[in-house]
Amino acid sequence: MSKVPDPLPPHDRTRAGKLPRPVPTRAEIEASLGYIQRHACDGVSPYTVIRETQTGLSLGSFSRHFRAATGLTLRAALRQRQLEEARRLLLRTELSPEFIAEHCGFRDLPAAVRAFRAAGSEVPQALLQPDSRRA
Repeated sequence: MSKVPDPLPPHDRTRAGKLPRPVPTRAEIEASLGYIQRHACDGVSPYTVIRETQTGLSLGSFSRHFRAATGLTLRAALRQRQLEEARRLLLRTELSPEFIAEHCGFRDLPAAVRAFRAAGSEVPQALLQPDSRRA
């Protein structure tokens, strides 16, 4: 009886019997970015982004690919979009800073100020002087 040769080279033996890992397409990454654009202020989590835009990938796996493609983690992309929307509303509306902070997914006004500072972004004056605007 002859010995059956090993079908995999030695360096591939650890992957024996495993399927290739799925890799998200550029379209899937863009779908996630679009979802973040539309829903970041709705209080969604990175898990929700994946659940709503992907099939067959774990949070960890998709997160690695997302970061490699965009330079941001899912959580950072969500926070960046919240800050963009807060800044836009502060500059273009007469809504109160408290309302804007809560609308954009922050617990309260001080949380929004902390988020701007943590992002290394200039804190809009309207957040620092909330009494200067009307509700």
